Amino acid sequence: MMSTKPRVFNGEGSAIDDYNKPKVQLQKIVNGDNNKNWGLFDKTNQQHKTLLSQLRTLQWTAPNGKWGEVADISRLSEFLKSDKSPIKKPLKNMNSKEVSKIIECFKSMIIKTYK
Repeated sequence: MMSTKPRVFNGEGSAIDDYNKPKVQLQKIVNGDNNKNWGLFDKTNQQHKTLLSQLRTLQWTAPNGKWGEVADISRLSEFLKSDKSPIKKPLKNMNSKEVSKIIECFKSMIIKTYK
């Protein structure tokens, strides 16, 4: 059993600020610098889930306080905006054929990385 130690309030911030901090971080992720994060995905779309698993296979991950290590959506966003991407569009705006091209691109990257 872990013992907990009380924290001493030093007069900076508040509990409410700490509670609302994840909401502010989420807004920054969703809005991003270019007002759009191209890596946002639909959790019910099987192709998007496949792409997320490929990100983890390539070790494109980021630390997360709640879930440990998750797929790095901002890195995916930067890839989709770059010249290396076969389709330059936000992930949510792609049709199934375009997402398939991205998936094949990541399959190729995985093969080259681990071969």
